[in-house]
Amino acid sequence: MTFDFAKTLSLIKGGLLDHQATWNTYLEENRDWQYTATVLTGPVLIANVVLSIFLSRMTGGFAYIGYHGSLLTNLFWGLVTAGLGLIITVFVFNFLAGIFKGNGNFSRAFAAVSLAAIPSWIAGILGALIPGIGMLIMLAGGIMSLYFMYKIMPLALGVPDDKRLVHFILSLVAIVVLNIIVGSVIGLGSVANNLQRGAYTDNSSSSTGSGVLGDYERQGNLMEAAGDDSFDPPGDGELTKSQVKTYARVLEKTRAIHAEYTEKVQSFSDEMEAKKKAGETPSATDMSKMFAGISNAMSANNAEMEVVKTGGGNWAEHLWVKEQLHIAKIQMGDGSDAIAHNYELYLDYKEDLE
Repeated sequence: MTFDFAKTLSLIKGGLLDHQATWNTYLEENRDWQYTATVLTGPVLIANVVLSIFLSRMTGGFAYIGYHGSLLTNLFWGLVTAGLGLIITVFVFNFLAGIFKGNGNFSRAFAAVSLAAIPSWIAGILGALIPGIGMLIMLAGGIMSLYFMYKIMPLALGVPDDKRLVHFILSLVAIVVLNIIVGSVIGLGSVANNLQRGAYTDNSSSSTGSGVLGDYERQGNLMEAAGDDSFDPPGDGELTKSQVKTYARVLEKTRAIHAEYTEKVQSFSDEMEAKKKAGETPSATDMSKMFAGISNAMSANNAEMEVVKTGGGNWAEHLWVKEQLHIAKIQMGDGSDAIAHNYELYLDYKEDLE
């Protein structure tokens, strides 16, 4: 299998200017994922990472966030995170397609993600080349790629029309969460910032960004800070009234965040359902709303942690209190003196803890 430069250019051009015909033609070929990686994914992804980093250093524009070290270090980790993000995206869309009565096929999912990502990859290069408006170019490319993914997945994986929206939303949320987990495991820091070329930074500044991109970085930093917390439990294993009261208050605030997020999701779902009944298809604006909603999903998922950390609490201590209350509850006070003591406290705050 050899690299076909003409084929690569044809897919890039078609993916930008005549995407529907290009998708249909390529998917009908039923190529294996190795072929797609050779003629499209590999060349364009590598060009995206390498050129964006090089051009940003030359022009002062935006660049893929890797590590703020040497050029080679940035290139290496940029390629690693981009590659991992791509594989995670393919895996999630493919796996959940089977759950929602589609036809899981890794090679077709790989092709679909690669074709849909073309605008984002090209925008990443242009964003680094053109200072000032690079962020806007990158954001436009990211939104277009999300819209393309929504459109191409049913073609590639046979997801039924009545399942495509929920498949798409759940896939995006799962992708964000998995990227954070993988990043934490391999020590890449705030991998949420690197999701699908969705986070860039100006080389002249190291401060946290704003909007969706800033939310990604904020959530990543929050998890890192929580992971650094430590707590030495008391030798007797007994909770204090203050600890239980604080824990109950955290749960109350967390429930409020979850309720607000659920209301927003329901509102968006109702809006999409109304469009469906009216025979309308989701627009690029709708995809933009969904893109912005990913950060809300991340925040809701980490709500309990965020309440603890932004309130000056210790995440490790919070988890210990949570575990002791759980043990006391399921044992109903039976066992050690500590369990009996903790169960009494649990009963005192039962209404707030459940």
